[in-house]
Amino acid sequence: MQDFINTRLLAVLISVVQLFSLPGMAWAQQADIDPPVIEFEAVSSGNAGDSQVFAATVADNAVVQSVSLYYRFAESTAFDKRSMTMLGTSGIYTVSITGEEQPTDSTFIQYYIEAFDEAGNRALQGFAFDPIERQLVTPVATAGSQVPVEPIESTGMSLNRKILYGAVGLLVIGVLASAAGGGGSSSAGVPVTVVVGQIP
Repeated sequence: MQDFINTRLLAVLISVVQLFSLPGMAWAQQADIDPPVIEFEAVSSGNAGDSQVFAATVADNAVVQSVSLYYRFAESTAFDKRSMTMLGTSGIYTVSITGEEQPTDSTFIQYYIEAFDEAGNRALQGFAFDPIERQLVTPVATAGSQVPVEPIESTGMSLNRKILYGAVGLLVIGVLASAAGGGGSSSAGVPVTVVVGQIP
């Protein structure tokens, strides 16, 4: 009888241990404590007024929940948040900030990237207190007013000018020859000298 009671107590004890310890052990084995991994190459500068594109490769041992860009154009202002979207199934997340969204006098954009997985694990590239910075430079071609380019002067006469001088010369010679010849009735010719100068 005592053996039967001992066996029953042992069975109950094992059941209690399994009831309370096994779910915890299974939960411990399945818990996701690894944050996403962000691979990102910072671009040091971009043209002011152009769209600024940001891209990062984000991977996780389970599922990436969200990727966001936090950015600002002045150190004294708060960061704005923009969701980054994945290109197909590539794992590359991108977002753009258009030229219209940029203040006209901004010389840089400060930002950092934040990613979460489904378990709530967080990863960062850059920080709010130490953001990554991209300089916004004015392109040389659009800086200030454009200086008109003076045409290169040629030392010789242009083809059009030569044709014009030739036509005027022939016309003058024809008129003078007609006047000197008197309609062609005189056999004696009058020598004529024609000087053609450049038109100013």
